[in-house]
Amino acid sequence: MKNFKCFLVVVVLITAAGIVNAQTFGLKAGYSSSDITVEDEDGSYNEDISMRSGFHIGPTLEFPVSENFSIDMALLLATKGAKAEESESFGGETYSMESKVNMWYLDIPVFAKFSTVAGNTRLYGLAGPYLGVGITGKVKMELTEGSESYSEEEDISWGDGDDNDFKRMDLGIGLGAGIEFDSFFVELTTHLGLNNISSEADYGTKIKNRTFMLSVGYKFNNQ
Repeated sequence: MKNFKCFLVVVVLITAAGIVNAQTFGLKAGYSSSDITVEDEDGSYNEDISMRSGFHIGPTLEFPVSENFSIDMALLLATKGAKAEESESFGGETYSMESKVNMWYLDIPVFAKFSTVAGNTRLYGLAGPYLGVGITGKVKMELTEGSESYSEEEDISWGDGDDNDFKRMDLGIGLGAGIEFDSFFVELTTHLGLNNISSEADYGTKIKNRTFMLSVGYKFNNQ
């Protein structure tokens, strides 16, 4: 926990320095759709997993390198996770279970931005790595047996031990595209996790994040 707090302080200081030195500072927010991929030595379980809705918000920084190329960064508070449902009938009764994983991350994408002007608008593409840090989250399970239902909810335990739920650090690649007009922009991006966030050391378990984001934003000092 102490190391995590130190990391957050460093992130805030770097972001503050970036705001001072960046040519363009903005803010974006929008809709997120996320899920996770799960597999182990017995195979994949992705057919039982579906996407959950969420949101993201945070400041953006842009550092121009040339007329059509720049470095685009952001500090995003973003929701991630997934949901799964299972049901079966036995003895005339229907049994179903729904589980939801709700995670809050601090995502730091650092993208190369390639743009071109088309009339009064600017079209651009994005590509690069992102770093994600798990902040908090909950796992909720609801079991229904006929007309009765039971639910249980607990906080996510972050760490590398077998008693933890997920590793805190997420790392992956991001891709996206967008359009700018005046100081406004609309953007579609995806974050594809590359590292395994599962804390389970046995059975070859691998869990990776996947998030799609539709953002709208505004640049305060666009030039």
